[in-house]
Amino acid sequence: MKTKFIPFVVLLATLTLFVGQNSVLADRVVFQPGSSVGKDMWFSSVYNTTAVDDNKLQVGGWGDQYRTLLRFDLTGLPQTATSAYMYLYTYPRGDSSTPVSMNIYILTVDWNEQTQYYYTPLYGYFGGTHPAPTVNSWYGINITGIYNAWKAGTYTNYGFAFLPTATDNRFNMFRSSDYSDYYYRPMLVVDYNGANLGFPLSYNSWTPYTASIVSVFDHQMDTPYDFNEDSEIVAYTDEVGDYSPHPNDYTCINQQSGQPFTINGHYVGYSGCGSTYYLSYNSHPGYDYPVPTGTSVYASASGTITEIQCPAYPGSCTDYGRIRISHSSGYSTWYMHLSQQVGNLIVGSTVSKGQRIGYSGQTSPVSVGPHLHFEVRKNDGSHGGYGQPVDPYGWQGEYGTDPMQISGHDNVCLWDSCQ
Repeated sequence: MKTKFIPFVVLLATLTLFVGQNSVLADRVVFQPGSSVGKDMWFSSVYNTTAVDDNKLQVGGWGDQYRTLLRFDLTGLPQTATSAYMYLYTYPRGDSSTPVSMNIYILTVDWNEQTQYYYTPLYGYFGGTHPAPTVNSWYGINITGIYNAWKAGTYTNYGFAFLPTATDNRFNMFRSSDYSDYYYRPMLVVDYNGANLGFPLSYNSWTPYTASIVSVFDHQMDTPYDFNEDSEIVAYTDEVGDYSPHPNDYTCINQQSGQPFTINGHYVGYSGCGSTYYLSYNSHPGYDYPVPTGTSVYASASGTITEIQCPAYPGSCTDYGRIRISHSSGYSTWYMHLSQQVGNLIVGSTVSKGQRIGYSGQTSPVSVGPHLHFEVRKNDGSHGGYGQPVDPYGWQGEYGTDPMQISGHDNVCLWDSCQ
């Protein structure tokens, strides 16, 4: 069947293929909009010549041609990206067709996801030919150059068009922003220069995603450490403790389902709360990592000490055993329940990322055993002079649903190796 070709003006190539996990030393925003924000559709030259805005996106054909249009709204996203990757999740079509390579265009005209007509000409920059995807996996494309050009105003963001290179019973099927499970919707991952925090412990080869966690950052809090604020704790994974408190400790809350929490797969929980079956404790603004007293604690980023409750070595830390470091990124990091500092650090001392600053302990008031309490704040001087609590793990639930909004947006990952 002969197919009419709607022309695209070819101007330049800016996109490269990437398949797999992207890891860059930067803060990270994961933008994965649902149907109310996401803009994507497909249509074909014969059977669906007017836009189809449903839970899938199609590229390919069998004599006819199927095309997909997609646009991410960049409002509120970082102005300059160190890297920006667009991901689509591909799945099998359920017939005899096979995947197809694609030509991608950066559109220079607007379009409508409900009424766009296949035979209305579209124009754009040629973004290259990209290999066929592998089904049941994420298909990633590096769009850093065009992302930064859009944010700088060099070009207007009208999104992308995906066209097949062949129409001999070859199809790519992708989940759209209307798909019911948000995990599989089109995703934009933007890394940018920011906090770049290193993990503050060197213990059992821990990373942020393998370390044991006793207590999590509560995304449901209004005021840090207000145990009576509500009866709900929300972890960065969108796991919620909201049913009933532990009979022996009202600050420990379980799930309505009665199932254990996983968090990052290494949640151990406070033993006094029933371990992984409860989140502890309400309105907690940081993370508790259980380590023996005397474990080395390191600065997560370079900065200046703005508070220290530990006298010169060999004196013991007092109060909360807290060292607070302010960083040029606008964040501050808190290290609490320390037993000792390393030497002669005082307020005003400068430290480097990875520099040992003290040793873990069980400084009062701690009742859950020795551990490091690690906390991150933004904009020192706000929120009673201590800054806005932020979650270094970001938010991994559905985009836009983070109960703890930071300047109107979800928490972003601040680690230097985000997952």
